[in-house]
Amino acid sequence: MNISLRSFRIEDAPRVAELVGDLEVSRWTSNIPHPYSEQDAFDWITSTGQDDSKHSFAVELDGQLVACVSYWPHGSGGVEIGYWVGKAYWGKGVCSNALKLLLESGAIPSQSDIHARTMVENLRSQRVLEKCGFEALESGTVRKEEDELKARPT
Repeated sequence: MNISLRSFRIEDAPRVAELVGDLEVSRWTSNIPHPYSEQDAFDWITSTGQDDSKHSFAVELDGQLVACVSYWPHGSGGVEIGYWVGKAYWGKGVCSNALKLLLESGAIPSQSDIHARTMVENLRSQRVLEKCGFEALESGTVRKEEDELKARPT
């Protein structure tokens, strides 16, 4: 498996929209709406590229964009990580390997506490974190508003 991380590019917008536009991908994230358009992807790539506090990396499998791993500030001195993977690539080790690459890359400041959140029902995401050395500290509520799953006005 040839996995690599790189910065997102504007020309990735159609592929990002295709991957996260799938309701099964969106439903397991706390902040990706459904439906998700190319314009949404373009806006996201543009905004994260201009925000020095957000660090999102395109995950390529054999040269094709298939996922994303990210980190951003969490509390004082810590970071939170997040990720999504296109449905066709679930269960193939893509996310575990990509997250390990991010954690080993030196991109995350070494003195940072690293946090992650998953939905209780998202056992696959919890398994990714376990494979990368995380352990559950507390159980809380991560909820996605039902309205986010409905069409948004254009």
